[in-house]
Amino acid sequence: MNRKTKMVSRTLLSALLITPTLSMAELSLTPKTPEQWRSVTERDIEAAYSISAKNHPGMFDVNNPAFPELLKQAKAEALTLSKQAIGPQAHAAAIARFSTVLQDGHAGAFSSIDRPARRWPGFSALWRGDALKVYYSEISTIKKGDIVSQCDGQSTEALMRKRVFTFHGQVAQPGHWWQQGWRLLTDVGNPFLVPLKECEFVKPNGNTHKQVLNWSVRPKSVSKHLENAYNGDELPIDLIWPEKNIAWIAMPSFSVNDKQTADYKKVFEKIKQQRSKLLTAKAVVLDLRHNQGGSSYWSSQIAKELWGKKVVEQKTAGTTQNEQVWWRASKDNTNYVKSLIDVIKDQPEFHELIKEIAAGMALSLKSGDPFYVERETNTLNNLPEEPLVSDFKTKVFVIVPPQCASACLDALDKFKLFENTTLFGAPSSADSLYMEVRLADLPSGLGKVIVPNKVYVNRARGKGDYYKPDIAYNDIDWTTDKLLEKIKLL
Repeated sequence: MNRKTKMVSRTLLSALLITPTLSMAELSLTPKTPEQWRSVTERDIEAAYSISAKNHPGMFDVNNPAFPELLKQAKAEALTLSKQAIGPQAHAAAIARFSTVLQDGHAGAFSSIDRPARRWPGFSALWRGDALKVYYSEISTIKKGDIVSQCDGQSTEALMRKRVFTFHGQVAQPGHWWQQGWRLLTDVGNPFLVPLKECEFVKPNGNTHKQVLNWSVRPKSVSKHLENAYNGDELPIDLIWPEKNIAWIAMPSFSVNDKQTADYKKVFEKIKQQRSKLLTAKAVVLDLRHNQGGSSYWSSQIAKELWGKKVVEQKTAGTTQNEQVWWRASKDNTNYVKSLIDVIKDQPEFHELIKEIAAGMALSLKSGDPFYVERETNTLNNLPEEPLVSDFKTKVFVIVPPQCASACLDALDKFKLFENTTLFGAPSSADSLYMEVRLADLPSGLGKVIVPNKVYVNRARGKGDYYKPDIAYNDIDWTTDKLLEKIKLL
C-alpha cells in the first residue's frame, strides 16, 4: 500500500476511532456522601494517571522526554483540588484539571456527571481577536458589541487565564480563546470559582461604565439568540453562487453520513461541470465553519478538483516524505486495534490496513518493543520531476473557524500549498502529535480516559502548530451574509 493511500486511510481511521457513543453512567453506586465523593474522585484521578501511563505513546517518546513528569504533575494538581472541595462538581473540575495540565485535546480524561443549569448575569459574551465582546444582552445598559474590559479589578485576559484555562482548553492556542471565551461569564457550578461581582464595559465610542452582576439561571429562551454565536449559520454541503462571480463551497463536516457523502460527490461533479466558470470567477470561498474534522479525503478531493490531481499529489508528497507513524504497542492498545478488524470488515482497504497494524502491534508487544512503526513506501519516484503548475488561479478565500483541527487542519495544509489561497477568519486550532484516540472507563463509571494510540514522527506540521488568518475577521457576526459582504470588498 503506497504512502498516498495510507495517509488517506489513517485519517479515515481517525474518524472511526474518535466517535464512540458517550453516555452518563446510570449506576446504583453513585456517591452520596462527601466521603464517598472524595474517595471516588481520588480513585478516578489515580486511574486516569495509571491508564495513561500504561498506554500513552508519550511515555516512550524520545522526542518528548518531559511527558512522564507532566503526567505526574497532572495527577498531583488534580488530587490537590480533590482535597479542597467535595461533591459531583468538584469531581468534574478535578478531572478537568488533570486534562488541562497536559494541554492536549487527544489526552487526559473527562467527567460525564450531570451539570447544573447554566447561570448568567443577563448577557452572554465571547472572545474575538484580543477582547471579550457582548454577543447578546437582556440588560438595557449593556449592548451587543460592547467590550468587557475588566471584572473585579482584573483584566478579562488575566481572568481568562486564571478562571477558564485552568479547567478548559489550551491557553497557548489563540483559537481556544475564541472557543472558550463564553465560559468567563457563565457559571456552571465549579466549586473552585466564585462568580464575578462587577464588570466594566467599553462602548464603541470609548465611553466606559460599570455594572454589578446579578446571577440567575439562564432562561431557555436565550438559546435561540445564541445559535449563531460560535460559527454563524451552517450551510449544507454544496457549491453555490451567492453572487454571479463568487462561488461558495460549504464543507461543514468531514465526518459524514450517507447523505453528506452523496452531497460531496455532487460537489465534485459540479466543480467539473462549472470549471470554466470557476477559472474566471472573482473568488471561490471554501467555507469550513462548523467543521470539526473527520476524514481528510473530502478536502483532498476538493483540492484535486480545483487545482488538479497531479499538481496536488506532487505538492503533498513533498511535505510528507519523511513522516512516520509509531503505534504504542501496549496490551490494551493492541487489543483495541484488534477489535476494529471486525468493525470494518466490510471496508476492504481499511480492513487490510487495520489487520496489518494489529499484527505489527502484537509482534511488538510480544518482543517488548514499545512501538510498532508503520511501514511506508515512497511515491515520489512516481511523480514528475519538474514542478507542475495549476491553471486554477482564481482567488480562494478559506473561512477558518477557531475549532478547526484534525482533518480540518489537513484541509488547510492542502489549500495553503497554493499561492492563490487566503485564510480568512479566526486562528485555527492545533493538533497534537498524539492521535487515534480510544476511550477507557474511569472506575466510577462517571467519566472516561482519553488514550491516544499513535504518535507522528517528523510530521511537517509540528505539535501545537496552528494557522493564523491572512485576513483576520474579528467581528461578532459570522453569518453567511456578513462574511459575503466582507469578502466582496477584498
